[in-house]
Amino acid sequence: MSEDKFDYTYSAPTEEERREAEEIRRSYAPENAKKPTENSIERLRAIDRKVKLPVRILTAVIGVIGTLMLGVGMCFAMDVFEIGNRLMPLGIVVGILGIALDVSDYFVYKAFLNARKKKYAAEILAITDRFLNVK
Repeated sequence: MSEDKFDYTYSAPTEEERREAEEIRRSYAPENAKKPTENSIERLRAIDRKVKLPVRILTAVIGVIGTLMLGVGMCFAMDVFEIGNRLMPLGIVVGILGIALDVSDYFVYKAFLNARKKKYAAEILAITDRFLNVK
């Protein structure tokens, strides 16, 4: 009785060989295939940044402007420039406008963020469904 025997030897390419093979493969690939495709989590992070970054920048600018207006209003109201009390009413108005701008910053943030989330919700949900295998 003879035994059937099967020998198989496998050797994985080293990291350097893999990089070289990928580089050669890219040189033969069509132009549109040369761009590496991003995986799901990278795409999710990119969209999340795309949603949140403009909102954060806008509200930071509004907050800085409101705070500066409040500071200038306080300077005018307290007569820091020693001009006399002529600028006190203007300082009060500018200060109140600065406070109003700072208070409204939160509401602008929430409204703008919700609008951006609504715009990109379908794409985010589709990617997360694929990523998490949700049906």
